[in-house]
Amino acid sequence: MKTKSKNCYGFSLIEIILAMAILAATMAPIFFFMSKGASETDLNVSRIFAITRASEILNAMLDNVPFQALRAGIPGYIKVKDLAAIKGYEKFDDAWAEKFVNTVFPGSVESEAGYPCQCVVSDPRGIHYKITLRVEDIASPEESAKEKPPMMKIGNEYPVKPPKEFSAISTGEVTFSYLKNPARLQSPSWHKTIYLPNPIGMLPKAKEYRFESELPKKVSENYENFYLDDGYAGVHVDAPRFVDPTATRLTQRMAKAEVAYTKDNKFRYCGLKRMIIEIQWNIEAPNMKDPEKDGPGLRRIHLMTIKADINV
Repeated sequence: MKTKSKNCYGFSLIEIILAMAILAATMAPIFFFMSKGASETDLNVSRIFAITRASEILNAMLDNVPFQALRAGIPGYIKVKDLAAIKGYEKFDDAWAEKFVNTVFPGSVESEAGYPCQCVVSDPRGIHYKITLRVEDIASPEESAKEKPPMMKIGNEYPVKPPKEFSAISTGEVTFSYLKNPARLQSPSWHKTIYLPNPIGMLPKAKEYRFESELPKKVSENYENFYLDDGYAGVHVDAPRFVDPTATRLTQRMAKAEVAYTKDNKFRYCGLKRMIIEIQWNIEAPNMKDPEKDGPGLRRIHLMTIKADINV
């Protein structure tokens, strides 16, 4: 009997090494983009966490902290001990401050200046974030005059162009300006009507209105809130009053009462506070728990808002 042998072919070591080199060269870009994508994902997730936390803190400060309990500084402070004798601030006591601060700035310890608006928090992945809230008083200058608000005409090019007469005050002071309602009253007698003190729980009687929208021709403006008729020769009687209207401008000393937490003349009329929040963290694996460690992994975000004293 005769048998036929089959030739067996194998791979040499050189061929295996060459094949592995080709495979490595092919996969390297894939691994690079996968690693880069994961890194960018980590950065985006940490940035979203930081922005969300910053927004929550600013909203909490705007909605819950009394204007006069928020003190300037880097960081700013929450102080209520000198507000105890002020009417309207009774509920903002030490217990309130401790509870609020432990919620918004956990770990903040009270000092003579109050509770510092600064803390360190961590996300579920273990990255630590240092949070600092900077507070700046926007105060009325000492030389600001205590006088009545000026009434002025803003020019007949408004509203197409900005008012010409609203020039900046030389002291650089923040001012508040408003225009009177631009529509002429359609019913000069509606202000004599009677409004119900409780329009929901009471039924109207004769000639009584529950809502301003029920007034004749649905007029809702105050009867004193209309433009002067200067410069209206030849203009229809019902035309909007946008021709040379009158405006009022107030400085901070005109717009608010003195603050109760300082006797310093510079800050006695502080109606606005600027709040700037900074959140800093490090995305490098060895430094995730050290948000102040300098290096290529250090990241920061800043958000800013203005808090106004609306209680006066």
